[in-house]
This record gives sequence, structure tokens and C-alpha cells, in this order.
Amino acid sequence: MYFRWFFYFSLYFLIGCSDTNDLGSSREFEFTYQIVLDQSKDIVELWFPVPQSNEVQLISNEKLIHGDLNCEKLSESTHGNHYYYCTGKNGLKDSTILTYICHVKRNEHGAINYDNVITYNYDKGTNHITVPEGAIFDNIIKKNSLSKDDMRAVYDYVLNGMHYGKPKSEESEYYKDPWLSENGKYGLKEVSRDEVVSLYQEAIDNGGDYTFGNGNSVYACDIGVGNCTDYHSYFMSLSRTMDIPARFHMGFSIPNGVSGKIGGYHCWADYYIENEGWYPVDISEADKDSKKKDYFFGTVNYNRVEFSTGRDLELYNYKKHVNFFIYPLVEGTTFTKSFSYTNI
Repeated sequence: MYFRWFFYFSLYFLIGCSDTNDLGSSREFEFTYQIVLDQSKDIVELWFPVPQSNEVQLISNEKLIHGDLNCEKLSESTHGNHYYYCTGKNGLKDSTILTYICHVKRNEHGAINYDNVITYNYDKGTNHITVPEGAIFDNIIKKNSLSKDDMRAVYDYVLNGMHYGKPKSEESEYYKDPWLSENGKYGLKEVSRDEVVSLYQEAIDNGGDYTFGNGNSVYACDIGVGNCTDYHSYFMSLSRTMDIPARFHMGFSIPNGVSGKIGGYHCWADYYIENEGWYPVDISEADKDSKKKDYFFGTVNYNRVEFSTGRDLELYNYKKHVNFFIYPLVEGTTFTKSFSYTNI
């Protein structure tokens, strides 16, 4: 164990010394993250992530409008994510609008050597067991002859084994073609689309995470239907089981237009090859557009912004488990959220 720790700690310093990065073209836009907090007599606490500059994006002109809330910018200890912790100790007399605005310059990129990334943190299972190592993943690797020397095969295995869909009911668009089909059998358990819906409803009723959208890699390989969190957690479990460090990136996809609203989050992953860097993958986007399956292995476009990395985050004064971090976490009141962009 000591040798392994020393190896990765040494590797961390090697990463920081390299400046060889595969950067492509860039895009600039203003991003707005808005939270509307409802009136409350209780103490109100709020946590929300904010992006930071790194080798593939430049964040500038940050502005926070927070009304009567007291807000402090903090850094999460495990992965170095930035976030605001805001409080209303006397409650909120009126509805309060909190608005974070920043300018983003984002690069298309391939392999990157990121500064200050401790590689060892991304070669182990998560504390919440949503991205475990070993067990069923060992069996999948052996049965399908997957190898750490051929990461494209790992990418293809997840791509071919997953189906994009978030069917919450029979009325959902994702329940129907072209997402899921009446006679389709999905995942290693070969479930029907009705069983996918049933698992979702059971998880909602019981507060479980064995459904899509939680980044549960066991669910992903068993059931084979989910969103970006599930694809990339599956990829991460396979990679880490083969001792390939792999990370989770959470942010937003930016549409191609001049300005507009953004519906929700997007996530992707990257994996580390010694002396080469972190190679990005976006398997769910590749599944939605088969023409781009080669592109999204080792490259991601500039139509995105990253807000946080990693899983199992620890936030100041927040008592619950944080699986991943992109939407506001709020105590003491109800809220709504919205996201938008404008090209610069």
C-alpha cells in the first residue's frame, strides 16, 4: 500500500511539471446560473458550485448578486472544486434571487496534463459505492477480453452496452422509439423498458439510487439504460478495476445558438495514461450521434463548461452525502433554478 501511494504521489508531481496539452479551437460565452429562493421563516443555507479556470477553460468577470444572503466562496478539499456557501440566518422575508454570472473561454481538447491533480484519488472506488471496483467488473473484463492497453475497447463496450433513456413513466418520450422499444431487452439482466420504469419508481419511493441518473455503475451494467452519469460511471468502474485512473466531470452543454436557456447538466469522463495525460471521453454523446463515436473517444468539443470534478464531495456544514455536485443544495426553503448562456 505504501509503495502504491508513493508511486502515485510521485506521479502527481510529474503531471504538474508537464505542459504538453492537446488544445483545439475555442468558444467564448457568458454563463448565468440563477437560483430563486422562496420566502422562509427558517434558517436558510445554500451551496452551489462555480467553475474555475484550468488548462481547458478560462473563467473571468465573475459576479454574484445575492441580495440579503451572506455568501462565502470556498474550495472543496478532496477534488478542489469551488463553491459558494450562502446563509440567511434570520430566514428570508421575501423571495430572493441569487445570480452568478461569469465569462467562459472553453477549448476543444484531447489529452491534457492537469496541474495539481492527485492521480491516486481517481484509482479507487467511491465511498458511496456508486462507482465500485472489482466484483462484477472483473468478470466483465475477463469475459470480454478488455485490457488497460486498449481503452478504445473499454469505451466501445460501454457504448454498445448502454442505451440512452430516462423513462419515468409510460408517457415519457424516453419510453418510446427511438429511445426504447417494446420488444427491447437491456443490460446484462436483459430487462424490458417496463422494468426500467418500475425500477425508477421504486427508487423514488424508497430513496434508493438503483436507477438512472445517479451514476450507479452497477445499475448501468445490470440495466443498460440511463443518462450521462450512468455511462461514465460504468466506464470509470471498468477503468479503475484495471488500475487506470478515471475521473468524473460535471457541467453543462452549451447549445450552438447565439443565446438561450440550458435545460440541465451534462457530464463526461477522462482516464489517465502515464506520460501522456488525461484523455477525455463523452460516451453518452457518442451514443446519441453515432457519427461522432470516434471523435468523442479522446476528444471533447468546446460546447461545454465544467463546474466540478469527482464524486463523494465534502462541503462545509453540509451533513448529507454529495454524490456529485452541479445543482444547488438548499436547506430551509424551496427553490427553482435556471441556466442560460450568451455568446461573447
